[in-house]
Amino acid sequence: MGIEPSISAAAAVGVSGVIGQCGGDAERILGAARLRMGEVENPGCRINLGHYCGLFELAARQTGADDFGLRYGLQYRVENMGALGALILASPSLGAALRNLCAYFPALQEHSAVTLRGQGGLMALEYRITDGRIAQRRQDAELSLAIFMGIFRRCLGPGWAPLEMQFEHLRAVEAEAVAGAFNCPVYYAAPRNAFIFHRAVLSMPMPGADPARLPALEEALRRQASSAVPEDFLGQVLSLIRTGFTSGEANIDIVASRLGYSRAGLYRRLALEGADFSELTQRIRRELAESYASLPGIAFTDVALLLGYSELSAFSRAFTRWTGLSPARYRQVCQPLHA
Repeated sequence: MGIEPSISAAAAVGVSGVIGQCGGDAERILGAARLRMGEVENPGCRINLGHYCGLFELAARQTGADDFGLRYGLQYRVENMGALGALILASPSLGAALRNLCAYFPALQEHSAVTLRGQGGLMALEYRITDGRIAQRRQDAELSLAIFMGIFRRCLGPGWAPLEMQFEHLRAVEAEAVAGAFNCPVYYAAPRNAFIFHRAVLSMPMPGADPARLPALEEALRRQASSAVPEDFLGQVLSLIRTGFTSGEANIDIVASRLGYSRAGLYRRLALEGADFSELTQRIRRELAESYASLPGIAFTDVALLLGYSELSAFSRAFTRWTGLSPARYRQVCQPLHA
C-alpha cells in the first residue's frame, strides 16, 4: 500500500561484522530481513527502509543483544555516509554541519527527517521516520541518535555528552546501557527521538573544515535529494496516528488538523485511498502491541497505557483476539529468537 521508501546501503556499512561480534549469523539474519549481503556491502545501492529497520530488530532478537542498534551506531563513522558525511565534516562549524545534516538527510534516507530546534539557550536535534507503515523502529532510533552524537564528538571530543536523550519507544531491558553510552539521563515514551544540548556549542569549529569542497558536495546532494520518492498520504496519516499514541493525540480531529483537513474532509480523502481511519488506528495499535509484546523487559501495563487501555485486562483481551495468544504467551513464543 503506497510508495515504499528507501535508504542508502551506506547506512548499513559494517553491520555484518557487528552481527558476527554479537554471535549472530549475518547471512541468516539478512535473509530473514529480505536483504542480500551484496546489497548491504555496496554503499552505492538503495535498500528498502522498512527492511533496513527490520534488519536491526531481527539482529537484536537473534543475537540476544537487545542494544544491537546502539552498538552499531556507536561504531559507525561519519565518513561512511558518503557525500553527506563528507559535507558534514567539511562544514565550518558544528552548527553548519547540523544544518547540512538536516537539509540533505533525504538524500541518504527517504520519508525521514532530522530537525534542529531551539528555545533559549538549549537546542534539540530531532529524528523521525515520517512513514507510519514502518512499525519496527526502536533499534533504528537508537542507532541513528548514536551516529548523530558521533558528529558532536568529532567536533567537541570523545567525552562530550548531551544534556538528555528522548525516545519515542518504551523503556527496554538495556536501558542502562543506553544511558551509559550517551552519559546522560534518558527518557522514554517521549513525543520525539531527540537529544538536548547547549546552543553555545553550535559555534565550535569542525576540525576538518574545508570550505572549498562545500559547493560540489552540496550540488551532488541536491541531485540525490531531488530523486527521492515523495511521501504519500497514507504514510503521513499512519505516522501521525503512531506518534499520537505517545502524545495522547491519536484521534481523527488532531490528525485532520495537522494535515490541513476538516474531520469530514479527512474521511473523504481516506475513502478515496480505500482506507478508514478507525481501521488504520487499529492497525497501528496492533503493530505496536505485537512489537512490544515480543520484547523482554517491557511491562505489559506500560504497553496497555501507551495504546489507550485503562486496564491491563482490556489490553490482554484485545491482544488475544488479534493473535490467538495472551501477551505473556506471545512473548514466550518469541523468546527463542533471542537465543
